[in-house]
Amino acid sequence: MTRRGNQLVRRLEVGQCATLRVPDVDRGQTGPKNHLVVAMKGEDGMYTIDCREGFLGSKYTAADPSPIDHVLIKADDVPDIRLTLRTATAKATGGQKFVKCQCSTQCSSGRCSCREKEIKCNSRGHPGRACKN
Repeated sequence: MTRRGNQLVRRLEVGQCATLRVPDVDRGQTGPKNHLVVAMKGEDGMYTIDCREGFLGSKYTAADPSPIDHVLIKADDVPDIRLTLRTATAKATGGQKFVKCQCSTQCSSGRCSCREKEIKCNSRGHPGRACKN
């Protein structure tokens, strides 16, 4: 049984690119299902993984990332910032872009979180209230 499992899982080499599945709770409905990563270090079957946004704080097994043959990210391209997979996915895609503001001034003041982030207000931001933004 172990022999068959070892044949199914491709081991990652250091510097090899892979895709890492993003769980549904860590992405928006329109967000990508996979995140592009590069394997950096492997110890005892666990890998540290980096992406364009920084390095991921968790360690992953060889079964988690799916290796790809093309080199799309190099180890030199990775900034020295520790992130979670959810944060890295949000940075890569821009996030869900939903902001909930508590404005009672119809979003006309400069303190409105929608106006501050230059995002158009919608019904999810403040349902049932009028808006000038």
